[in-house]
Amino acid sequence: MPEKPFRKIPNWLAAALIALFVLILLLTTNPDIGVTWDEPAYINASESYSTWVIEFFKKPAQMIKQESIDQYWAVGREHPPLDKVWSGLIWQAARHFTDDLTAHRLGNMILSAALAGLLYLLIAENYGWRAGLFSAAFLISLPRFFFHMHLAALGVPAAAMIFATVFVFWKTKDNPDWKSVLALGTVWGLAVATKVNGVFVMPALFVWVWFFKYQRRMFLYLLFASLVAFVVFVLTWPWLYYQTGSRIWAYVLMITVEHIKLAQFYLHKLHIPPPWHFATVMFVAVTPLAMLLSWIVGIIRSVRERKSNTLGFLFLINAIFPIFMVSIGVSSVFDNERLFMPAFIFVAGLAGIGLDCALSHFQGWLSRIIKTKLILPITAAALILAFLPQMISAARLYPHLLSYYSASVGGLPGATEFGLETTYWCETYTEGLEYLNQHAEAGDVVWVDPFSHDVLFYYMKLGRLRDDLYISAHPQAGSQVYKENAPMADMSYQEADFIFLQYRQSSTTYLGWAYPILAWLEDKTPVLQISHQSIPLFEVYHFPDN
Repeated sequence: MPEKPFRKIPNWLAAALIALFVLILLLTTNPDIGVTWDEPAYINASESYSTWVIEFFKKPAQMIKQESIDQYWAVGREHPPLDKVWSGLIWQAARHFTDDLTAHRLGNMILSAALAGLLYLLIAENYGWRAGLFSAAFLISLPRFFFHMHLAALGVPAAAMIFATVFVFWKTKDNPDWKSVLALGTVWGLAVATKVNGVFVMPALFVWVWFFKYQRRMFLYLLFASLVAFVVFVLTWPWLYYQTGSRIWAYVLMITVEHIKLAQFYLHKLHIPPPWHFATVMFVAVTPLAMLLSWIVGIIRSVRERKSNTLGFLFLINAIFPIFMVSIGVSSVFDNERLFMPAFIFVAGLAGIGLDCALSHFQGWLSRIIKTKLILPITAAALILAFLPQMISAARLYPHLLSYYSASVGGLPGATEFGLETTYWCETYTEGLEYLNQHAEAGDVVWVDPFSHDVLFYYMKLGRLRDDLYISAHPQAGSQVYKENAPMADMSYQEADFIFLQYRQSSTTYLGWAYPILAWLEDKTPVLQISHQSIPLFEVYHFPDN
């Protein structure tokens, strides 16, 4: 039986304290994290959905009618609504005592904090408090994952709900009665209602059952839970209450054959889709080396202990599955690691198990060669060395953690030489706001990456960017921030007064702009440049004569 943390604090209390620490950490760092590409769209949907929920409790008969549902739920229906409802309800309360962006992000920061606590709890109950603590530490020290933990987006919430499904499965697997079926089916349904890639957790559970608990009742357990999950999925999405069959079919078509084809920059080229090895390479490239090595040790430990504890294999299957789905083309991939983020939770768990194992062997070796009183400080120094490299790298890059690459590829310079993408998602735009506020004239036009105009519009809404400027956008692009009279200008980069250039090489996806604009800017000097180790992340160009 794993010992309780520090022999005094119960695991559930330690998990709660970890969650509280992570929430405070996220709130503290949140002001530094720039608005990202998808956030304005999700924020708009969350406001609409949460307003419907509040109005439903006031006048249910009216709000359940199709015209009301179509009015509030047609927004952002390219993804299921659950996380946007949750975020919106938190925003409805939090906006009265904090700024709008923090209020919209708070719901997901709470989920992220709960995820860290839940990861600790599951590992600690099966491998001891040290392994649980290391797992949580690995998770929040993953630079790119830590960045996403702040956002009003779907990546981490979807990953958290997938982990919650695995958590409930592990807790109920030995007693698969009808209560367990309802519990697992409900949580899995909520995971799919958060984002469609939640469907992949059930096949992973089937694989584990096939190898480690091959019983007819277990397959029936998962099958009935899947039926419950489908019902939960439909019930949590009012958009499907009318024309249910046609709308489900339209959604399936939208996320499969009709989904916009987005390119991924990889090995100095654009790919739609990228080669099968892209996800594996990106996984290695953005995972800190110490964590990767600890993960391998965790796998070895899981193999050795497979007869007494199969949780490690459950984590291994769920770590591999999202990457495998991308590699065989079942799941689309773009924006680098963003669409297989659930894998990192299970990697962190196995890494914690592995580091605990390595530390035990290291302490055993030390006890044979040095005095007992020296073991603790030497062990502490070894732990610091395990986490210090990625912490230093992240600190130097902060807050632009989407440009983090591990020592396994030589950091950002090595990744650039290898042909991996420098950054993405417009989070660097925040660096140019002060320059615009100080130097732009009323009516000036700012050219930005196509379809990223809402990021600057949202900064206007927050009061961080002057609202007497115009942002370049196609006339039909619309705005999630300004429903009417959006300050948009249909203007090319050659005509604009300012250019915001993020080094997102995949931006050639839809308009092929990057190569022409880079050639055009070759003999021009930026007025502002944000770089790391001589690799530019973001530049501002000013053309006062335009």
